[in-house]
This record gives sequence, C-alpha cells and structure tokens, in this order.
Amino acid sequence: MSNNDIEIKYPLKNPDEVKQFLNKNAKLISENIYQKDSYYVPTHRDFLVVKYPFEWLRLRESSKGIFITYKHFYPNNVKKTDYCDEFETKIDNIKTMEKMFENLDFKNVVIVKKSRITWIFEEVEIVIDEVTDLGFYIELEAKKDFKNPKDGKAYLYTILKKINVKVGEEDLRGYPFRILENKGYVFGE
Repeated sequence: MSNNDIEIKYPLKNPDEVKQFLNKNAKLISENIYQKDSYYVPTHRDFLVVKYPFEWLRLRESSKGIFITYKHFYPNNVKKTDYCDEFETKIDNIKTMEKMFENLDFKNVVIVKKSRITWIFEEVEIVIDEVTDLGFYIELEAKKDFKNPKDGKAYLYTILKKINVKVGEEDLRGYPFRILENKGYVFGE
C-alpha cells in the first residue's frame, strides 16, 4: 500500500444535502467520529518558518484510537501541492508521547477538534468534517493508485462535481494552517 495521499478539501456550504446524497449513493464507513488533533513542531527545525508549511506532525485522539502521523507535502513550500507522503502508526499512551515530545523540545502549536463522517464512493473516501472554529468541510481522498498525482487530483475533481456540492474556495493548506491564520499567526517566507 502506498504512503502517498492524493486529496482535495473545501469549505462545505450544503452539508445536509451532501450527506443525503452520500447516504443514498455511497457506502457509509463511520459517523460521529470525534477527533482531537494536536500539531507539534520541533524547535530545532520549525515547520512554520516557511510561507507554505509542507510538513506536519500530529498526535490524534479519537474513538478509533491514538495515532501519531507525519505528513510531508510536495512540492515543498508552494501554494498548491500535488500529494503528500503520510506515515501513521497507532500508539498506546498519548501522555507518554506528549512527554517524549516535551523532552525532545517539540512544541504544541495548534489543536484541531472535529466531528467526522466517512463514506466510500467510486474508489474515493469522502469525509464531511465539522471543525471547531472553522465550520463544515468536505475532503475527498483517492483510494486507488495513480501513477501521476495530477491524474488523481483530476479524478477527485470529477467526483466532486458528481456529488453536487456547494463549496467555497479550495483549501490548499489544511485545518491547522487555517486555525493558526485565523489567530493571526504570520507564516515565514
């Protein structure tokens, strides 16, 4: 299985209509999944000093368990990325991991809280998130392999049109970036 993620994300304006469509036409995977994501940066290599952060280190607490995840988006430090490498593993004790991060001089920079519903539709994982302080979002992630990430993105845009969503401008940065930005954080160059 590939560690490459090809995905798109948008603010969602019509969550009830989209949920209705997906409940009728897609396979429901999970619902009412609460997630608390704590994002960390190493002080010796601050991920946020660039204009477009392309690395994220996350501790996730959810009803599915506790996970540590590292994501690296490509190309580096550009507004619109093609894909990301994602490495994730389950852990048993979040307090121990937090203590390790503290001792290694990693700082917690933002917490993202959300409730998630997930479906599969035409080899695409579709999630609707209700994110604290941000509202509703829809995210589509390719579940089939594409040799070229741009082909994968094109496929996701096609699926987005099929499900008749009303969306805002594509979110190219992600929830931690948006929350930090809304709090006035100024990213580097």
